[in-house]
Amino acid sequence: MRRFPLARPLTAVIAAVLVSGALAGCTGFSIDRGCEPAFLPGDASKAVTASGDVGDSPAVEFPTPLIAEETQRSVLVEGEGAPAAAGAIVRANYVYFDGSTGAAGTETTGLLTASDVAKNLGQALECVTVGSRVVVVGPATDLFPDVPEETTDTIVAVLDITAIYLGKANGINQLPQDGMPTVVTAVDGTPGISSTYVPATDEPRIATIKAGGGATVAEGDTVVFHARSWDWSSGSTNTVTVGDINSWATGSPYPIVPSVETLGDETLVDALIGAKVGSQVLVVIPDPETPSSATVYVLDVLGILADE
Repeated sequence: MRRFPLARPLTAVIAAVLVSGALAGCTGFSIDRGCEPAFLPGDASKAVTASGDVGDSPAVEFPTPLIAEETQRSVLVEGEGAPAAAGAIVRANYVYFDGSTGAAGTETTGLLTASDVAKNLGQALECVTVGSRVVVVGPATDLFPDVPEETTDTIVAVLDITAIYLGKANGINQLPQDGMPTVVTAVDGTPGISSTYVPATDEPRIATIKAGGGATVAEGDTVVFHARSWDWSSGSTNTVTVGDINSWATGSPYPIVPSVETLGDETLVDALIGAKVGSQVLVVIPDPETPSSATVYVLDVLGILADE
């Protein structure tokens, strides 16, 4: 089946998010407000200071070599609002350091899921609040996915939490539409598609699976959303098979201004603009080159990036 243009922009975005979103963190005192943090302060995380206003480039100091045999987190500045629940999407400005030498990486802004899908760094995001500055210190092999087991580096991360978004669509379930695949959702929000024995639609279609009650996405907004795709191929069983797009697998949703240039198809733009935060939207786009075949997308609208 022909790949629709969305596959390219989204896989490019996912690569950028994985590179830029390699770190995230949290700690444990009143920031938690009843939330049970995964990691508590330790001698290493308490040794880190970071001066300057939250949101600005911090002046970070710590003794070297700084070594931690397990993940620790400390709060340097306490934010406000509800703590991030497990699975929430957290936006953070962050910088990380080599604990042995103090060498700094590039300051970055990224989106990460507050869960162990991103190993300890992601899990440490649970319980953070907006406006917080937090420190995470731990072995690189514990903090990052895909780090070689022989790596012995300790990583120091300083993160300013700028926003917290939904981790999955939380809207009200809607009745399924005839001729459309059935969406099934795992407990963590990951969507799936059931096989169907009807031919793929020959016209683009959009259906709201969960109707959200949050803000409405307007033209020009940067919308934060999860996406997954499938190929719907005509044949003896008219099966739906896994496609190219799956932001759920990495825990890194997409921050995109919907347009034909960014998403590759007008139907996808129409599916997002006008949708409310908390909605889950099903999109079926027929393949003009292969009759009775189509690409299926499920989009979870998680939030709208505020103008800075």
